[in-house]
Amino acid sequence: METLTEIAHWLGLGLLAYAIGGIPTAYLFTRYALGRDIRGIGDNNSGAANVFREVGPRAGLSCGAIDIIKGGVAVLAVRLIIHDTGIEMLAGICALAGHNWPVYLRFRGGRGAAVAVGVIIATLPLIALPLGALSLIALYHTRKAMVPLAMFLVGIPVLSWPAGYPPEVALYALAVPLLVGMSHVYSTRILPRFQKAP
Repeated sequence: METLTEIAHWLGLGLLAYAIGGIPTAYLFTRYALGRDIRGIGDNNSGAANVFREVGPRAGLSCGAIDIIKGGVAVLAVRLIIHDTGIEMLAGICALAGHNWPVYLRFRGGRGAAVAVGVIIATLPLIALPLGALSLIALYHTRKAMVPLAMFLVGIPVLSWPAGYPPEVALYALAVPLLVGMSHVYSTRILPRFQKAP
Protein backbone atom coordinates (compact mmCIF):
# COMPACT_ATOMS: atom_id res chain seq x y z
CA MET A 1 0.00 0.00 0.00
CA GLU A 2 2.86 2.39 0.84
CA THR A 3 4.41 1.71 -2.57
CA LEU A 4 1.13 2.55 -4.32
CA THR A 5 0.84 5.75 -2.31
CA GLU A 6 4.39 6.73 -3.23
CA ILE A 7 3.73 6.05 -6.92
CA ALA A 8 0.55 8.12 -6.73
CA HIS A 9 2.55 10.99 -5.20
CA TRP A 10 5.15 10.83 -7.96
CA LEU A 11 2.50 10.70 -10.70
CA GLY A 12 0.37 13.45 -9.21
CA LEU A 13 3.25 15.83 -8.61
CA GLY A 14 4.72 15.04 -12.01
CA LEU A 15 1.40 15.92 -13.65
CA LEU A 16 1.24 19.16 -11.64
CA ALA A 17 4.69 20.16 -12.84
CA TYR A 18 3.79 19.17 -16.41
CA ALA A 19 0.67 21.34 -16.28
CA ILE A 20 2.66 24.34 -15.01
CA GLY A 21 5.40 23.90 -17.59
CA GLY A 22 2.86 23.39 -20.32
CA ILE A 23 1.21 26.81 -20.01
CA PRO A 24 1.62 27.95 -23.67
CA THR A 25 3.03 31.43 -23.06
CA ALA A 26 4.49 32.02 -26.53
CA TYR A 27 1.28 30.87 -28.17
CA LEU A 28 -0.85 33.10 -25.91
CA PHE A 29 1.35 36.18 -26.40
CA THR A 30 1.26 35.82 -30.17
CA ARG A 31 -2.43 34.98 -30.36
CA TYR A 32 -3.23 38.07 -28.29
CA ALA A 33 -0.87 40.43 -30.17
CA LEU A 34 -1.24 39.20 -33.75
CA GLY A 35 -4.19 36.82 -33.72
CA ARG A 36 -1.92 34.13 -35.15
CA ASP A 37 -0.37 30.83 -34.12
CA ILE A 38 3.33 31.32 -33.29
CA ARG A 39 4.01 27.82 -34.63
CA GLY A 40 3.12 29.02 -38.12
CA ILE A 41 5.42 32.05 -38.31
CA GLY A 42 9.14 32.72 -38.03
CA ASP A 43 10.99 29.53 -37.21
CA ASN A 44 7.67 27.86 -36.22
CA ASN A 45 8.90 27.43 -32.64
CA SER A 46 6.59 28.14 -29.71
CA GLY A 47 9.26 29.90 -27.67
CA ALA A 48 10.32 33.30 -26.41
CA ALA A 49 13.01 33.83 -29.06
CA ASN A 50 10.49 33.46 -31.87
CA VAL A 51 8.10 35.80 -30.06
CA PHE A 52 10.95 38.33 -29.70
CA ARG A 53 11.59 38.27 -33.44
CA GLU A 54 8.02 38.05 -34.73
CA VAL A 55 5.95 39.95 -32.12
CA GLY A 56 8.45 42.33 -30.58
CA PRO A 57 11.24 42.66 -27.99
CA ARG A 58 8.93 43.51 -25.10
CA ALA A 59 6.67 40.53 -25.76
CA GLY A 60 9.65 38.23 -26.27
CA LEU A 61 11.38 39.29 -23.04
CA SER A 62 8.12 39.01 -21.09
CA CYS A 63 7.46 35.58 -22.54
CA GLY A 64 11.00 34.44 -21.67
CA ALA A 65 10.68 35.74 -18.11
CA ILE A 66 7.38 33.91 -17.61
CA ASP A 67 8.87 30.71 -19.02
CA ILE A 68 11.76 30.96 -16.53
CA ILE A 69 9.24 31.51 -13.74
CA LYS A 70 7.23 28.47 -14.92
CA GLY A 71 10.25 26.22 -14.51
CA GLY A 72 11.06 27.57 -11.06
CA VAL A 73 7.47 27.47 -9.85
CA ALA A 74 7.03 23.86 -10.96
CA VAL A 75 9.98 22.76 -8.80
CA LEU A 76 9.15 25.00 -5.84
CA ALA A 77 5.47 24.00 -5.82
CA VAL A 78 6.44 20.35 -5.54
CA ARG A 79 9.00 21.21 -2.84
CA LEU A 80 6.28 22.90 -0.79
CA ILE A 81 4.12 19.79 -0.99
CA ILE A 82 6.82 17.20 -0.30
CA HIS A 83 10.52 17.84 0.27
CA ASP A 84 12.18 15.05 -1.69
CA THR A 85 15.11 15.70 -4.04
CA GLY A 86 14.12 12.93 -6.42
CA ILE A 87 10.56 14.20 -6.84
CA GLU A 88 11.81 17.77 -7.22
CA MET A 89 14.13 16.68 -10.04
CA LEU A 90 11.26 14.76 -11.62
CA ALA A 91 9.18 17.94 -11.42
CA GLY A 92 11.83 19.83 -13.38
CA ILE A 93 11.86 17.21 -16.13
CA CYS A 94 8.06 17.16 -16.24
CA ALA A 95 7.96 20.97 -16.50
CA LEU A 96 10.33 20.76 -19.47
CA ALA A 97 8.19 18.05 -21.04
CA GLY A 98 5.08 20.17 -20.52
CA HIS A 99 6.66 23.14 -22.27
CA ASN A 100 8.10 21.11 -25.15
CA TRP A 101 5.13 18.80 -25.63
CA PRO A 102 2.06 20.57 -24.15
CA VAL A 103 -1.22 18.72 -24.33
CA TYR A 104 -2.90 22.12 -24.84
CA LEU A 105 -1.14 22.50 -28.21
CA ARG A 106 -1.36 18.88 -29.35
CA PHE A 107 2.16 18.18 -28.06
CA ARG A 108 3.91 20.75 -30.23
CA GLY A 109 5.56 23.39 -28.06
CA GLY A 110 8.91 25.06 -27.56
CA ARG A 111 12.47 23.91 -26.96
CA GLY A 112 12.61 24.45 -23.22
CA ALA A 113 15.68 26.68 -22.77
CA ALA A 114 13.98 29.33 -20.61
CA VAL A 115 12.07 26.73 -18.59
CA ALA A 116 15.34 24.87 -18.02
CA VAL A 117 16.88 28.06 -16.61
CA GLY A 118 14.03 28.33 -14.10
CA VAL A 119 14.30 24.66 -13.17
CA ILE A 120 18.04 24.96 -12.57
CA ILE A 121 17.71 28.16 -10.53
CA ALA A 122 15.18 26.46 -8.25
CA THR A 123 17.27 23.29 -7.95
CA LEU A 124 20.81 24.73 -7.67
CA PRO A 125 20.32 28.30 -6.43
CA LEU A 126 23.77 28.69 -4.85
CA ILE A 127 25.49 28.70 -8.23
CA ALA A 128 22.57 29.43 -10.55
CA LEU A 129 21.73 32.85 -9.09
CA PRO A 130 25.22 34.40 -9.38
CA LEU A 131 25.80 32.73 -12.76
CA GLY A 132 22.39 33.99 -13.88
CA ALA A 133 23.39 37.53 -12.88
CA LEU A 134 26.59 37.24 -14.93
CA SER A 135 24.56 35.89 -17.86
CA LEU A 136 22.27 38.93 -17.70
CA ILE A 137 25.33 41.18 -17.90
CA ALA A 138 26.49 39.21 -20.94
CA LEU A 139 23.04 39.61 -22.50
CA TYR A 140 23.15 43.36 -21.94
CA HIS A 141 26.53 43.70 -23.63
CA THR A 142 26.10 41.19 -26.47
CA ARG A 143 22.37 41.69 -27.21
CA LYS A 144 22.34 38.02 -28.24
CA ALA A 145 20.39 35.49 -26.20
CA MET A 146 22.49 32.50 -27.24
CA VAL A 147 25.66 33.82 -25.57
CA PRO A 148 24.29 34.16 -22.00
CA LEU A 149 22.13 31.06 -22.41
CA ALA A 150 25.14 28.95 -23.39
CA MET A 151 27.16 30.54 -20.60
CA PHE A 152 24.49 29.57 -18.07
CA LEU A 153 23.63 26.06 -19.32
CA VAL A 154 27.28 25.05 -19.77
CA GLY A 155 28.49 26.73 -16.59
CA ILE A 156 25.96 25.05 -14.31
CA PRO A 157 27.10 21.43 -14.79
CA VAL A 158 30.76 22.51 -14.70
CA LEU A 159 30.33 24.30 -11.35
CA SER A 160 27.80 22.00 -9.66
CA TRP A 161 30.31 19.37 -8.51
CA PRO A 162 32.95 21.76 -7.06
CA ALA A 163 30.14 23.72 -5.40
CA GLY A 164 29.44 20.68 -3.22
CA TYR A 165 26.12 19.49 -4.63
CA PRO A 166 25.45 15.73 -4.34
CA PRO A 167 26.46 13.59 -7.34
CA GLU A 168 22.83 13.01 -8.41
CA VAL A 169 22.15 16.76 -8.46
CA ALA A 170 25.37 17.39 -10.39
CA LEU A 171 24.31 14.78 -12.97
CA TYR A 172 20.88 16.41 -13.12
CA ALA A 173 22.57 19.77 -13.80
CA LEU A 174 24.16 18.10 -16.83
CA ALA A 175 21.03 16.23 -17.93
CA VAL A 176 18.75 19.28 -18.09
CA PRO A 177 20.90 21.23 -20.61
CA LEU A 178 21.37 18.03 -22.63
CA LEU A 179 17.58 17.63 -22.82
CA VAL A 180 17.31 21.20 -24.10
CA GLY A 181 19.90 20.42 -26.78
CA MET A 182 18.08 17.25 -27.79
CA SER A 183 14.80 19.16 -27.97
CA HIS A 184 16.44 21.73 -30.23
CA VAL A 185 17.66 19.02 -32.61
CA TYR A 186 14.24 17.35 -32.55
CA SER A 187 12.32 20.56 -33.32
CA THR A 188 14.67 21.87 -36.00
CA ARG A 189 15.69 18.70 -37.85
CA ILE A 190 13.28 15.86 -37.09
CA LEU A 191 9.86 17.42 -36.47
CA PRO A 192 9.71 19.42 -39.74
CA ARG A 193 9.92 16.19 -41.70
CA PHE A 194 6.72 14.85 -40.14
CA GLN A 195 4.59 17.86 -39.38
CA LYS A 196 3.38 20.82 -41.39
CA ALA A 197 2.98 24.22 -39.81
CA PRO A 198 -0.63 24.80 -38.65
